[in-house]
Amino acid sequence: MTVTIVVIEDEPATLELIVGYLVRSGHRVQGCATLADGTRAIWNMRPDVIISDVGLPDGNGAIFCMENGRRFPFAKWLLMSGRTDMLRQSRKLIKQADAPPFSVLDKPVSMSALDDFIRLATVKAA
Repeated sequence: MTVTIVVIEDEPATLELIVGYLVRSGHRVQGCATLADGTRAIWNMRPDVIISDVGLPDGNGAIFCMENGRRFPFAKWLLMSGRTDMLRQSRKLIKQADAPPFSVLDKPVSMSALDDFIRLATVKAA
């Protein structure tokens, strides 16, 4: 099953690794280095999955998710960070009553963890 995915990651090597892997897995993927580019891609592509780094040059991916999760209810969100403080902050946001559903993973994220997230996020309710 082809899944439409937007990946927002400012580290070029990590972005290339994730996007390349997902494309080789048969998905339709748009890579973005900023939240601004990610916003445009989300509006244009209407992705099934949004994968975002938390620490980005133009903002915080967790706050971006909180502000836009309801605006893009069709997408499942995965946040990732290699910084303990940002992971802790992101995990606290999940507990807020108004938080959209999202998951948080430590970086580096394994490709099998991405596969599992995408598979679970796109399972149709029976």
